[in-house]
Amino acid sequence: MSLIKKLIRKYKDVSPLILSSQIRYNNRIRIKNEDLAQHSYYVAYNIMSIGHDFGIKKEIIQEAVCRAIIHDLDEQFTSDIPHDCKMEFPELKKIVSEIGLDYIKKRADFATQYFVDYSIKDDLANILVDTGDALSVLQYANREILLGNHTKEMKTIYIDAKKRLKVLFKKLRDYKEDLWLL
Repeated sequence: MSLIKKLIRKYKDVSPLILSSQIRYNNRIRIKNEDLAQHSYYVAYNIMSIGHDFGIKKEIIQEAVCRAIIHDLDEQFTSDIPHDCKMEFPELKKIVSEIGLDYIKKRADFATQYFVDYSIKDDLANILVDTGDALSVLQYANREILLGNHTKEMKTIYIDAKKRLKVLFKKLRDYKEDLWLL
């Protein structure tokens, strides 16, 4: 078999497309669906915007964008377990993460290090990913509310995202100030 045919066989894999079938907030009343592929794009986009606004080095932004694209990749296999469920049952979150990592190692080994780095590191790139993620949640909830979704749950998601962002923006600011002192 020629090299070209081998490459085509390898890259025709449709498993990454599964993320576009995984609907976020699947246990919530919602007006507009958002899938995990869209979410990953929004997180990456937000990272680029935040990184630019904070004057963060391009290399760190690029690392964060790679982690953002991969941060929910395990959910191709484990599905999107709702945030509230993972928070109420942290042991479930841990087990699902372990299963997801095993899946990534087998199916997308090139992504393993980004996934592991996002899972364990406490660095500026992960602060950016977490901030981009929280901003994506805020944007989603805000859109839902603007479209007329005034459920208690959606308002709670919106308020929680704002609280999370206050902490993350402070953390980002403090991290940057530490770098400025060096």
